[in-house]
Amino acid sequence: MRTFCIIIGSIAAVLGFLFSFFLDSFAFMPIALGLILGIAALVISKRNGLRDSVPKLIIALSFLAAAITTMNMFRENKVADDVKQTVKEKEQQEKEDVKEIEKELEGLE
Repeated sequence: MRTFCIIIGSIAAVLGFLFSFFLDSFAFMPIALGLILGIAALVISKRNGLRDSVPKLIIALSFLAAAITTMNMFRENKVADDVKQTVKEKEQQEKEDVKEIEKELEGLE
């Protein structure tokens, strides 16, 4: 059981770490699984008197991935703000162009 928890927990922790950079919202599921299985492996290791360095590593990697994911979720999205600003500028430019055309048409009449 300890080996199963270590293998699946380490896979989940590594996936959570990788997802924390690319897929922020999906990273919490493998992170939670890595934490749960890491803690289970740690408890089993302490009960049987085995080394507990690998379960601690799984827990640490899961916490690191959770911190990175949380940080990325609260980071400001500058690209979306730039797109909004560009759309506003285009709309203003179109309004100005329409006003200039109307002035030119009034001058022709």
